[in-house]
Amino acid sequence: MDTELHQEDGDAFSPPEDAFSRLGRRLSEWAMVGLVLMMGAEMVVRTLFGWSIQFSNEVGGYALVAITFLSLASGQLEHAYHRVHFVEHRLGPVGRARLRLGFDLATLVVTAVLLAEFVRFEWITWNSGDVAATSLMTPLWVPRFVMPVGMLMLAWALLATVRGDWRRLQAAHQECRHA
Repeated sequence: MDTELHQEDGDAFSPPEDAFSRLGRRLSEWAMVGLVLMMGAEMVVRTLFGWSIQFSNEVGGYALVAITFLSLASGQLEHAYHRVHFVEHRLGPVGRARLRLGFDLATLVVTAVLLAEFVRFEWITWNSGDVAATSLMTPLWVPRFVMPVGMLMLAWALLATVRGDWRRLQAAHQECRHA
């Protein structure tokens, strides 16, 4: 699907969405469909019968966390995130390539730190045996598991993006030498 955003941000050096990030996007899409269906059922049950599906808030929260984290890698590879184009347009090809590489490297570092913290958090949750204080008594490691998985998927996507950024920078340098 080509949009103006894709044309602006994507180029021959941009990696395509891989199977790993596509799986995360598909899981996010299905979680969204499930969330909408559950919310619809909750509204119907409340309206017609005056009672609630007691677990809908809990499961809905888990679905939102899954949607958020599992869609990160796809968003990165599909250019869904904002870029500051008025700054980029003031730079030459080498400057734009350096800016992209620098930003994506910084993002990769932050992602790696978050990944390490989410893995640590998941490990602590697993060892503690904590469960949700709800009627489902969900072991908390289960819904929290998508956080390190999503960060790992994003780190993988960012590595591919940084490789593309590096090739873009090399090509820009070659272009400037031949100009």
